[in-house]
Amino acid sequence: MPIHSIQMVSFRNHEKLEMEFSAGINIIWGENGSGKTAVLEAIHLLSIGKSFRTNRTSEIIKHENDIFRVEGVFLSKTKKSSLLFSQGKNRRRKIKINGSDVGIKDLIGKNPVIILSPEEQSITKGNPGNRRNYFDKLYSTTSGSYFENLSGYFRTLKHRNALLKEKRNRLCFDPWDETLAEFGTKVWNERKEKNKDFIDCLSTVSASYGDGSIMISLKTEDRGFNKNQMLTMLRGSHQKDLITKQTSVGPHRDKTNFLFNDKKLRTFGSQGEHKIALVIIKLAEYMFIKKKTGAAPTLLLDDLFAKLDLKRSDAVFELLKKKTQTIITNTDLFNLKNHGIDLGATENQSFHLER
Repeated sequence: MPIHSIQMVSFRNHEKLEMEFSAGINIIWGENGSGKTAVLEAIHLLSIGKSFRTNRTSEIIKHENDIFRVEGVFLSKTKKSSLLFSQGKNRRRKIKINGSDVGIKDLIGKNPVIILSPEEQSITKGNPGNRRNYFDKLYSTTSGSYFENLSGYFRTLKHRNALLKEKRNRLCFDPWDETLAEFGTKVWNERKEKNKDFIDCLSTVSASYGDGSIMISLKTEDRGFNKNQMLTMLRGSHQKDLITKQTSVGPHRDKTNFLFNDKKLRTFGSQGEHKIALVIIKLAEYMFIKKKTGAAPTLLLDDLFAKLDLKRSDAVFELLKKKTQTIITNTDLFNLKNHGIDLGATENQSFHLER
């Protein structure tokens, strides 16, 4: 559902900030340091329970305070949902949906967002773990079964790795190997199918971007193993795992690579190619979520105009001419008119933040 309003208390550099968004294009503008990105971060936090800027949620708390709170209202034509997320420096996080206490798993997939931010560049530039995390988050957003199997897999993996560090007797591993193989094959099977669907979306977006001379593709290591095959692999790697104290077999070791016109992007891509590729990947993500859920996710574009030249930005906006809520941060309003954004239209609006 699109976000209707948000209230942020002791969040980053905001003591208290309230905003009410439109269903169209929302521009948040102001000089650097005015807290524009923090608004996108708060919306992202309400969507999936995590920041896209830090893994330590307590770092978000405004320096002189002890706790932050974010409240959001999400609206559709038929439904209204209120969410609250709060956390203190020495307190556990608290999440509520319509007044009832819930966990992070209850947020996943409810109000999907897509973030295009400098922090997301690790998807193309980072290590295989960055790409695994990206796809695990995306596929969990669109599939409850994927999220449950992945969660079960990582819980079991944590226990198995603990046994490896303790160098327990081989027989102690049998029940954990059984469970890990059961969850692992389920994750592999669903990941394989979803990879195919994402690759189709990536191909479609690439073909429609600019003059069609850019093709972003995805190379995957899709596994077709069944439970017994994974069990055999786990037992065959047992001695190696005891030495490294880590499980070397399973979905947590899969590798994926993005290709830019058939060359490995992470190794051979220029700065400009990485930027273009990230935009195309994010637009494919938009298409993937919409196809899987039937609903358009909210787009969060952090300082888009600073990342792409005018021609390439225009190509992005051609692809974004859909009926979807978009929230953009920028240092001023000048570039917006050049891209044909009419802030006088009833479905669009702007917010000015000051330092």
